[in-house]
Amino acid sequence: MSKIERIKAATDGLDVLPELLRAAREGWETLDPDHVGLLKWYGLYAHNTGDGHFMMRVKVIQGKLSAAQVETMAGIAEEFGRGVIDCTTRQCFQIHWITLDNIPEIFRRLEAVGMTTSGACGDITRNVVGCTVSGLAHDEIVDGYATSEAIHEYFLDNKLYSNLPRKYKVSVTGCAEDCARGLINDIALSAAIHEDGTKGFNLRVGGGLSTAPRFARWVDIFVSPEEAPEVVAAVTGIFRDSDDNRKARGKARLKFLVDRIGPEALRAEIIERVGRDLRHGVPKAPGLSGEDHIGVLPQADGAHSTVGMVVPVGRLKAHQLLELAQLARKHGSNADDALRLTHQQNVVLPWIPNEHVDALLAEPLVSDLTPAPTLFQRGLQTCTGKEFCGLAKVYTKSRAVEIAKFLDEHVRPNGHGEDFRLHFAGCSSSCAQHQIADVGIEGVLKKVDGEFVEAMDIRIGGHLGESPKFGDVVLKKVPHWDLNETLLRIFSLYEHNHDAGETFRDFAGRTEPEWWTNELTPVEEPVS
Repeated sequence: MSKIERIKAATDGLDVLPELLRAAREGWETLDPDHVGLLKWYGLYAHNTGDGHFMMRVKVIQGKLSAAQVETMAGIAEEFGRGVIDCTTRQCFQIHWITLDNIPEIFRRLEAVGMTTSGACGDITRNVVGCTVSGLAHDEIVDGYATSEAIHEYFLDNKLYSNLPRKYKVSVTGCAEDCARGLINDIALSAAIHEDGTKGFNLRVGGGLSTAPRFARWVDIFVSPEEAPEVVAAVTGIFRDSDDNRKARGKARLKFLVDRIGPEALRAEIIERVGRDLRHGVPKAPGLSGEDHIGVLPQADGAHSTVGMVVPVGRLKAHQLLELAQLARKHGSNADDALRLTHQQNVVLPWIPNEHVDALLAEPLVSDLTPAPTLFQRGLQTCTGKEFCGLAKVYTKSRAVEIAKFLDEHVRPNGHGEDFRLHFAGCSSSCAQHQIADVGIEGVLKKVDGEFVEAMDIRIGGHLGESPKFGDVVLKKVPHWDLNETLLRIFSLYEHNHDAGETFRDFAGRTEPEWWTNELTPVEEPVS
């Protein structure tokens, strides 16, 4: 048993709250060193500086927020997080520079507006993600948000499932587009209509990225909204009780259990746990609309629009977030559904009456968080990086801003595709999901003249959809000073070789990784 498993066996992560509150009174140094990691169960990650500062993650089911919740988060970031807040790829918020002495007040404010950090991190069921425009715009087969809420409530503070072998991620989408990135989640519920007329979900399991990426696999089970929490609990119980998944952290995710026993055996065990037969799934390929919800888009009612804006590298200033809430109150018609967070770290203001759209677009903030971004602003996605994360090899946020600016200045948009994606991860853990990007960058280290310098592996050709694919590594250990020019060569190769009307994604899909490697590898001059 690993050290982490021994710690978890002795103290459940949800039982660390009294110690957390004591440390808030007496100082973070009084924490049991073995229990610092257990603070993740309440959304707190220690900064890599080890000086008593923490990152705090707050759950936001499917990214849906009321104006009061947005204002509360902005206030917490301003007062306790040095005025900065990050949007994540799982439709929730992170705030850095938190100190434990402020946690009781922060928790009080969150509770007052129905928010929580419980289960936001750690080996537990994480934030439930879903369609950004659930109930608003997409062709919705079933109410995915209601099912997400039911799953969230079932697992919240539930000690039956608070000591899992590893983190555990759930995606639910009730729309026909199947747009909630379910293929890279441990559990993926995607909308379908059974042959008996029941509206519900197909079940896929075992998706995930990191060093051993897998797409979630079909287990031939259809569940109604009423069955969803029970079936998800059955899968979670199988995962929880798998001793093989606790032998090594690197092999602890649900995907490895599916590798071992296969979807058919897993289906049989799910049925055994539920205690009755379950309907077979509805044949349907996992789709992806490709929408990032940026720009002015119509809502289904015809009277309102959503306005999606790019948040550069997912980082907002607290006063910008507060202003978003103010704009939602001023121009929107539903303060209970004032803001949506997207899978690409951006924001959407829903319920804007069509006659108010022009006034909203004229607001000063909209020139900074633009609904009409450049090609590389739009597709950019990053993790926290070395600035705060102890796993990251390189800095990501500031460097990604430089990369996007450089590429927008030097690359002429020419059919790349409106949903082109450039993702920059600081390490192999894949928080920026670089394996599913058109161009994915992963931070590594390279030894140059006896010293380690920041470098990057580059992947090309990743995407979700009906024929999903992880990007292929085409170059390894590109030193940071060569990165911009290397990226520029990638887009020059596309520019000179693609067919008319062929997007970057389509071109990469038919191009062998060896071709990219050969074309991009510098030719070394012979030594005379």
